[in-house]
Amino acid sequence: MIALLVIIALITLLAWHSLHMRNVARKFSSQGIARPPLTLPILGDSLLSKPNRYAYAHYFQMISEFPTHFKNLFERFGNVFHVCGGLTSLLMVADVDYYKVILRDTVNKPYLSTYVLKPAIGAGLAVVSGEEWRVRRKMLNPAFHIKLIESFTKVFDEHSRTLTQRLQQHADGKSSFDIFPIISDMTLGIIFETTMGFKTDPNDLDFRKYSSSIQDFISNESERMVKPWLLPRFVYYILRYRNFKKSSAAVAYGCDFHTKIIRKKRQELEETKKNATQTEDVDDKVSGTKRQNFLEILLTSSIDGKPISDDVIQDEIATIVMTGSDTSAHTLCYALYLLSRHPDIQQKAFLEIFSLYETDRERSITMQDLSKLKYLECVIKETLRVYPIIPFYGRVFDEDIVVDGKIIPGGTTLLICPIRSNENPEYFPEPKRFNPERFNDENINKIPEYAFAPFSAGPRGCIGSRFAMVEIKCTLVRILLEYEILPFGDPPKPFAYLSYQLQDGLHLGLKPRKYDP
Repeated sequence: MIALLVIIALITLLAWHSLHMRNVARKFSSQGIARPPLTLPILGDSLLSKPNRYAYAHYFQMISEFPTHFKNLFERFGNVFHVCGGLTSLLMVADVDYYKVILRDTVNKPYLSTYVLKPAIGAGLAVVSGEEWRVRRKMLNPAFHIKLIESFTKVFDEHSRTLTQRLQQHADGKSSFDIFPIISDMTLGIIFETTMGFKTDPNDLDFRKYSSSIQDFISNESERMVKPWLLPRFVYYILRYRNFKKSSAAVAYGCDFHTKIIRKKRQELEETKKNATQTEDVDDKVSGTKRQNFLEILLTSSIDGKPISDDVIQDEIATIVMTGSDTSAHTLCYALYLLSRHPDIQQKAFLEIFSLYETDRERSITMQDLSKLKYLECVIKETLRVYPIIPFYGRVFDEDIVVDGKIIPGGTTLLICPIRSNENPEYFPEPKRFNPERFNDENINKIPEYAFAPFSAGPRGCIGSRFAMVEIKCTLVRILLEYEILPFGDPPKPFAYLSYQLQDGLHLGLKPRKYDP
């Protein structure tokens, strides 16, 4: 009897959901918003996002084709179209008029985004919404103040120098090598030192295991991006038990690693407080106050008058480590690839750098130096246009909104898609051409507002965007001063997960740069 009632309840739920989705679809169609002709129960239009599995021998081949397939959907249905993503109503958007409203007026992320991100980075700033997000953002803003970022240029420079030393063994000017693992070690080391005061050693076994656990997690979880039926955790557990266990083990190891650092830092702060003394290094002063790193701010802050719980600290640490190191590493790799394929642009960027450092290439990099490298900044921005590090991201409104004369029902997930809009010739003429000049002072005002938002925009714009730009700029300065980047190896194969990931790393060549005596 109970089984029969459960079956009847499920059938009723399916029927209600099917009717509801069809009603939503009719609302969009009546307003001229395109949508696929067929919606399946439960799965909705999810199968649209999956390339033909019979054309590929391995799911990673499917993943590498996913960005192209995703763009093709916009070719079929236009820059704004509606789909049913399983149980979710989705509006796919690659239109600036929509971006302006969406990014300006909401900070709420959709449940689907939370569901995908939470296993990787916990319920941190990148996941929470509403008032909880506002409270955390206010709490964390001091950790990304421009003065603190300026004080970190010394750390960026030290790690960039170490990077160029590690690259020496590969710089024979004849062969290609995968630079991604080396870049990834550097960005992860920078994040650990600047956010937690913890210096890493790339050869340390614990650090190596931690780094590989992140890649294991991404490798296993990315399959779910092109196989929507694996999104429910219990289905993933049943159909991909081995991958599920590997992902769970990677997350557990990361949590344990963070916990050890948190406990150590908490003990240090308690001892400092107990002894009622403060030792203050000159380099740690910012505007006359002791610089606090990210972890120290969390350990000494409060929410509603109460100390922050260890769970919240753990989630925020995981968020900044995963998102901060991963996005910077991939952006650097894409920039190096594009520079290797455009030697004229590489030479122009080098000459701009050389004009600052020709008499003393070993002197420390400062924020003042970086601010003068306008063309290099254009190179980075154009890289982020060609390879949008966050290829799509979602927002949701609780109530109906009106955009471009269209009524968008409350509860609809709006998926912003730079992977498409960054190639729109109305916003970026000759979009297939790598052209940093489009971001110079003369041309940047020709780009419509919100058309270029590599770190999102509006109130929910990425809190670490300035940190990332300074870090990337500093690293490119050191690499270009030391090496010519050569166009060896295959082009990158991006796939979308937490960011625009590299499937097989990035292979290129290096040659020591020669200077006249």
